[in-house]
Amino acid sequence: MSSEASTGSFSDQLHDLWRTRPVRLPKQGPIAGVAAGIGHRYQVDPVLVRIAFVISSVFGGAGIILYLAGWLLLSKPGDQVSPAESLLGRGRTSQSRTKTVVLVVALVIALSTGDLVYQGPFGVGMSGSVFISFALMLGGLWLLYQRQPVPPPLPASVTQTIAGYPVAPLHTAQAGAYPPPAYSPYTTLPDHYEPSPDPGSPDNAGRSRHSQADPTPPAWDPLGVAPFAWDLPEPAAPPEPPVERPRHRVRFTSVILGNAVLAAAAAAAVSSAVGSDYLTPARIGAISLAVIGVGLVLGAFLRRGYGLLVVTFPLLGFVVLASIAGPLDWDESKFGEHVWAPTSMSGLADVYEGTAGDFTLDLTRLDLTENREVRIDGKFGKYSVIVPENMNVRSDCSVSVGEASCIGAGHVDGGRDGADGPILTVKMDNKFGEVSVERG
Repeated sequence: MSSEASTGSFSDQLHDLWRTRPVRLPKQGPIAGVAAGIGHRYQVDPVLVRIAFVISSVFGGAGIILYLAGWLLLSKPGDQVSPAESLLGRGRTSQSRTKTVVLVVALVIALSTGDLVYQGPFGVGMSGSVFISFALMLGGLWLLYQRQPVPPPLPASVTQTIAGYPVAPLHTAQAGAYPPPAYSPYTTLPDHYEPSPDPGSPDNAGRSRHSQADPTPPAWDPLGVAPFAWDLPEPAAPPEPPVERPRHRVRFTSVILGNAVLAAAAAAAVSSAVGSDYLTPARIGAISLAVIGVGLVLGAFLRRGYGLLVVTFPLLGFVVLASIAGPLDWDESKFGEHVWAPTSMSGLADVYEGTAGDFTLDLTRLDLTENREVRIDGKFGKYSVIVPENMNVRSDCSVSVGEASCIGAGHVDGGRDGADGPILTVKMDNKFGEVSVERG
């Protein structure tokens, strides 16, 4: 039925997909062997399956749900049923009932946590990112089944147990691969052999022995106890295998990387020619990452392109960091170590900017005569504001990755003389590093 799964009805294919579902290979995986079992069943690299689980877990958490469901619904080699079916009393499994109950509780918690579900006007539904993750994962499983409807034999390293004794995998043994032996260690041999008469001489009945059928030597005779097989010719040497000509293989990884570099270069050229700020470094990196992603999908079906993984994760990290940092200003005055020290209200700017370095706004010699607001925008590094002991300060500090230590966060800090008088509002925003507002 499996060989005809791709030509049957949709319900028949779903039934065959469930019947030939993978088995878990815990010894070949870091957790429960779900990804290893899926990779072996559909003949793809388990690393790609694990990457799919991780990506779908990051974007919505669908990968966690699907992995726990696979842990519960897929059995191990040698088990009668899966842990979930064993919990319902349909057979035995090597996994303890307590562990199965814990997995069921974890699955329920995963289904009801975070953005996985929401309460909409028509009842409980699924958020958009989770729905897309589920659809992509299940669609990928369906495409893998269409590509490989017939399950392959289990790996030779996998052993099953029957009544506590290890045996070879059940569906890897080939019945009738070897002919049954004609003699066994318990075969009783005759005491002596009578020499065969001349084939041309007549027997007692006057018939020629040429009329009788020639005896056939046994199929298996390791001791050479059959006299009529002693004069058989030596077996002929097996024919030499034909020499295969080396095939010209296209370097799949090099082609995909070359296309990714060309796509990034073309995007950068268009951005420079048009003069638009839309194609930021993050978006250009995302274009290259999309090309590599297409190559990984194709490589999963062609069983090539594993070297793309070496480039994928560093490029993904660059895209994430560049998206957080945003476009960079390459003005030399915004790099290095700078100290701004205005002494009058007219010298106090509304905005101070820095790209990377150590920046300090020193207001200890400033006499605040009216309410003012100062904004400090940074990308990388340390940004500090130093105010006098008696200046009234309200601060609003934010940092994407790093630490913030600001006085007057969300309230007015009046210092030693109280909160009477004009107020300085400081708004600081840094992407990576430190921000602080302190008295000096």
